[in-house]
Amino acid sequence: MATGHRQIARGQPVCLPSHIRCIITAEIVLCEFSPGAKRGINTTNVAPPKFTKIPTDQIGVSGGVASFVCQATGNPKPVVYWNKKGKKVNSQRIETVEFDEGAGAVLRIQPLRAPRDENIYECVARNSEGEVSVTAKLAIIREDLLPFGFPSIDMGPQLKVVERTRTATMLCAASGIPDPEISWFKDFLPVDPSASQGRIKQLRSVVNESLVLETDWMVLRKCQLGDGAERAYSVRRVPPRFSILPSNHEIMPGGSVNITCVAVGSPMPYVKWMLGSEDLTPEDEMPIGRNVLELNGVRESANYTCVAMSSLGIIESTAQVLVKTLPKPPGTPIVTETTATSVTITWDSGNPDPVSYYIIQYRAKGPDSKYETVDSITTTRYSIGGLYPNTEYEIRVSAFNSIGQGPSSTRVEARTGEQAPASPPRNVQAHIISQNTVMVRWEEPEEPNGQVEM
Repeated sequence: MATGHRQIARGQPVCLPSHIRCIITAEIVLCEFSPGAKRGINTTNVAPPKFTKIPTDQIGVSGGVASFVCQATGNPKPVVYWNKKGKKVNSQRIETVEFDEGAGAVLRIQPLRAPRDENIYECVARNSEGEVSVTAKLAIIREDLLPFGFPSIDMGPQLKVVERTRTATMLCAASGIPDPEISWFKDFLPVDPSASQGRIKQLRSVVNESLVLETDWMVLRKCQLGDGAERAYSVRRVPPRFSILPSNHEIMPGGSVNITCVAVGSPMPYVKWMLGSEDLTPEDEMPIGRNVLELNGVRESANYTCVAMSSLGIIESTAQVLVKTLPKPPGTPIVTETTATSVTITWDSGNPDPVSYYIIQYRAKGPDSKYETVDSITTTRYSIGGLYPNTEYEIRVSAFNSIGQGPSSTRVEARTGEQAPASPPRNVQAHIISQNTVMVRWEEPEEPNGQVEM
């Protein structure tokens, strides 16, 4: 026999490289070797590839991640790979992770980019007996355009540090309409509890669309054996704890808000909402694990309390809903200094919460005068310049926040100081009364800038 060939008996299972050329005779199979991965082959039971896991169409969120799982069986064991537009996928953001000795492959895309990643992806399974393919479509939606009911993860798994041989528990809760299916991945590969020899147990909670993945320590209270007998197993009991704490919110008057509260434990706790001593969740409608408080037309600020309870204890957490209103009027301005052309005032904010800025309005006192405005003042002291000398002014202050301008303070009056006349006397006239006497008459200047004295 030439070098690079092997003779085997018909029906004998052997491992051969992936690229082989075989000549079948009545009693033997003569195979020529070339470089490649070894594959199991049984000459009496060859079969073309057949998919055991088929990828499904997905809708992803821009910036998120999408994973397509594809697996096939056959004899020889097939090779599974992914194509995009007829070519093998090749991108820094697109990764193919093989498993099951190459008979399965996960196509992972992260982060998703639209429209670049929106396409039809093809999974191909091939062996020496044939080739099959299946396709899956990927669509991508911007996060701000997600439709109502789109799945969302309310509680994701957390980093766990456990001793070797000990048990770890991973929790995941999701919501959506209809109820979403939750899948688990380890190192980007799908988790199959049935293949873990009992080390991984997956328990689903149909209430509140949550899924709990348990490893080892949580088992059924009773396990039916093959002989029909039942044995009791212990269940680890855990007091309730919050996995998602209710958060504070600021809203406009008449606005709406949803507050989410999620608690876990073993047994899973009931969750309700309270306002003071008033129960907002009816006792016969109290959900398990997750409760969303929906508030509409809110006019007043209030504190809402989420209560989680089980047979092992009761815990609670409070969220504040602050209804933002127009700022209150500042305190009455106080005149601290005047000159011929300016007035300096100070005032108290009058608001317990910070304001964006203050607005000063002033006008010369008179029936037809209009207010002048100075805004964007960030301090509680200001000098108003460019005023007329010896003129009485009315001054008021208001505050501005994200809602708008609040009411004005009480007005204060202030008169500017005098200064030298800005123009000469008018209509000066002289009359000789006698040889030693002259009478002079005049009118006051147009801009006397104060009380003219002789």
